[in-house]
Amino acid sequence: MEEIKKGMNKIFNASIVSSVVILVLGIFLFIQPDMIVHMISIILGGIILIPGITTLMDYFRNKYQPSLITGIVTIIIGLILIINTKLVASILPFILGIYFVVNGINRLQYALSLKKQNIPYTTSLVFSILIILCGILFIINPFEGALVITKVMGIFMILYSALDLCNSIILKREFREAEQNMKDIVIEAEVKEKK
Repeated sequence: MEEIKKGMNKIFNASIVSSVVILVLGIFLFIQPDMIVHMISIILGGIILIPGITTLMDYFRNKYQPSLITGIVTIIIGLILIINTKLVASILPFILGIYFVVNGINRLQYALSLKKQNIPYTTSLVFSILIILCGILFIINPFEGALVITKVMGIFMILYSALDLCNSIILKREFREAEQNMKDIVIEAEVKEKK
């Protein structure tokens, strides 16, 4: 029981942070899709470009062959992301979809572990499945056009963060109720023993 409690607290804290970040990104993606995709593309490009440059510098210092290839490929990918923002708009739903599915599966596992402990789990199970479906829809990506994709992504990110927050709150509340019920049973048993 204590192990599940620790896991629940970890999930709750991580969920609050990630949901708020995704909610803010979702709102901005819906309101200013071009600007956000452009920013994400430049940031991702920079994150990939910097190690590429350092790897290339490492090659000129040590003449280590694989670092030349790695450096060049990484720099090219970084530059493509910085220059071609539409590429990020088409890749981002897939990456977010994988994240949503993985997170939904984790939630599903916790919901099923609640079932084993005879803790109410149905609402949490439904939210977990909705999160997974949201992720699958992102991976399949039936939307056309970068602007439409980013607006729809914004809506789904807002929806995901709402589902994730609700799921976390419900999980925590149900776990607390079950924990309190167990304490009440223990206290009741102790009182009976004393009599």
